[in-house]
Amino acid sequence: MRKIRKKLFVTFIGLQLLFIGPVIADSVAGLGSDEISQDQADLMMDSQHRQEPPGTTPETMVSSYYADYFHGRTTANGETFNQYAMTCAHKTLPFNTLLRVKNPKNGKTVEVRVNDRGPYPPGRDIDLSYGAAKKIGLIRPGVAEVEVFILHPENSDHSTEYAVN
Repeated sequence: MRKIRKKLFVTFIGLQLLFIGPVIADSVAGLGSDEISQDQADLMMDSQHRQEPPGTTPETMVSSYYADYFHGRTTANGETFNQYAMTCAHKTLPFNTLLRVKNPKNGKTVEVRVNDRGPYPPGRDIDLSYGAAKKIGLIRPGVAEVEVFILHPENSDHSTEYAVN
């Protein structure tokens, strides 16, 4: 009796798969493929950083600098850190993003390129290299509020500034 029940159950499941399986497969075939490709396109656009430029008002950030301890070490993008280069670390901006950083206390500005991740101490938004920090007078205070603009990549002379989102 058990063998007959088992055979009937297996036959029933087999028939279900045989007749219902193709119906389900046809109804879901291609479902979501447009959404997936659109999401992938949006992700690619985001990774290439080609959205509409942000507004023209600067974002105030807390800046610090890093120097000799990291000099010669590898940055997050694989470069060797040079404390005298005009570079910076930011937690989320894409590598090679150009920024104009202004010290509002003395009006000095510097153009830097994002090539590292950080800073990691709480409350800090951007880490400048020693050379960049020195150029805007950030060495003595060590940590200060700065105004940060993204320089639009299509503008070769970098005269157009865009705020960081």
